[in-house]
Amino acid sequence: MLRLAYVGGLGLMAGPAGTHLKADGPARVLRVHDRGTPGAQRDTFRTNWRAHGAALVPTFDAVIGDGQLDGVVVCCGKNGDDVGIIAELAQLLHARCTTPPFLLHMSTVSAGFTTAAQAFCHTLGIGYVNYPLTGGPLGAQLGGGHPNGMLILASGDVGLYARLEPTLKVLGRPKYFGASVSAGAETKLIGQHLVFNGCTGICTGAALYAECFADGAMGGPQQAEYFDFLNGGAGGTRQWDVALSKGVKEDDWGTGFNIRHAVVDAIYAAKLAQEKGLPRFSIQPMLNITLAFTFVLRKYPTVSTATHAIARELIASAARELDAFMGEHGVYAPTVDACLANGIAALPAAVQQTVLLNVSVANFAA
Repeated sequence: MLRLAYVGGLGLMAGPAGTHLKADGPARVLRVHDRGTPGAQRDTFRTNWRAHGAALVPTFDAVIGDGQLDGVVVCCGKNGDDVGIIAELAQLLHARCTTPPFLLHMSTVSAGFTTAAQAFCHTLGIGYVNYPLTGGPLGAQLGGGHPNGMLILASGDVGLYARLEPTLKVLGRPKYFGASVSAGAETKLIGQHLVFNGCTGICTGAALYAECFADGAMGGPQQAEYFDFLNGGAGGTRQWDVALSKGVKEDDWGTGFNIRHAVVDAIYAAKLAQEKGLPRFSIQPMLNITLAFTFVLRKYPTVSTATHAIARELIASAARELDAFMGEHGVYAPTVDACLANGIAALPAAVQQTVLLNVSVANFAA
């Protein structure tokens, strides 16, 4: 049985592990990091972790404890959030563990982050793998026994994957993508190209419906019926079922993939396509949606919004304001690098700090 600790274990994606992992299962969680942030959902996860037998501890020092761990699961944020977390945990594990431990990193980060993190951890004798998750909070709640459970995108050290696979199958539906440490992250970002292009398509379709058939109004049963039918055709996308339908049918623009997180993924997805030599044609949609998400973030700074909320900004009465914002922030700058820099600079400061687009070993050693 693996002896684990969790950092990020009170989040929506990692929190359900407290109920999925059983006393006689393949892994036992000894400690969970708890900064004391209030919230009903966090309280539920706290209760479940205590029932599992985990101690809730306030510092990374306490998370590692006496070092009698096989590894630590980290599921927190983006590059800028996690670089310091991975660095501190690796150093603590190196100092206290008598047998080589591992870091199982389940956050969505850039492919370059994983390469630098592995190199840094290797210098300390710490195993590192990045297995990002996809499927949303519902998929995490459903667990590994459900056909709609979250996907776990694994890669890197095959021996470590073999050790982790029984635990992963309890949490979700894992698939191994090869020995490259960045393959899981690359797979997640490939998926984001599918998601965000689908989001743009279905939201544009909804805006056109509003102008063609509903005098510019968004939502209502007729529009819902229209897209329930049309989305079954050749142009269908799951972004109708899992995202935009919530807004059109229920006037719910906040439940789903939060724009605050999605906008950073779009930047990483654009960067991956650029690094792999794809044409501007393939990269531009990610640059576009980065600024569209940013526009919504800045327009509704105190409201939690999901990705499908951009549909409300695509109708004719709102289009001029969105166009002006994107033009002002250089969405069609001559180079992709310039567009990426413009998009990052336009983000609210708190989100901008999480991006840290270009990561090296030096960032971990700082």
